[in-house]
Amino acid sequence: MTTAKTRGRPPALPAIILSQEDFDALDRLVGDLPGTGPAGLLQQELDRAKVCKAVDLPKGAVGLNRWLHYADERHPEVRRVQLVLPHEADIDAGRVSILSHVGAGLIGLTEGQSINWPDPTGAVRKLTPVLVEDADPIESVPH
Repeated sequence: MTTAKTRGRPPALPAIILSQEDFDALDRLVGDLPGTGPAGLLQQELDRAKVCKAVDLPKGAVGLNRWLHYADERHPEVRRVQLVLPHEADIDAGRVSILSHVGAGLIGLTEGQSINWPDPTGAVRKLTPVLVEDADPIESVPH
């Protein structure tokens, strides 16, 4: 519903939460990049993120290297992806760069939250993580 107060303004963005480790890695990543495109969008998300210890993250929070299933209002099927740093991206394997529009839009959301987010053309679509898989216990052990 559009009211006089909301007409012409984009909808409020949902709260996002990141672990300190993910925040630090992403902050280093965007630090030297231009503040436009997906890097600029990711920087805006970092600026508004609540940061906490990894043990305090909600179970269904979207973080780096986590597999998740998400809905995109433009596609009928739910997609399964893993958000990764750019050098680890492999779209054929479902590994989506955090510097993609989808990656920057999903990071920090929790299951069931939706965000109205631009695609590469600037058109807005709604993205919703519907399931965040548990972290692999083998991969989460420090080496």
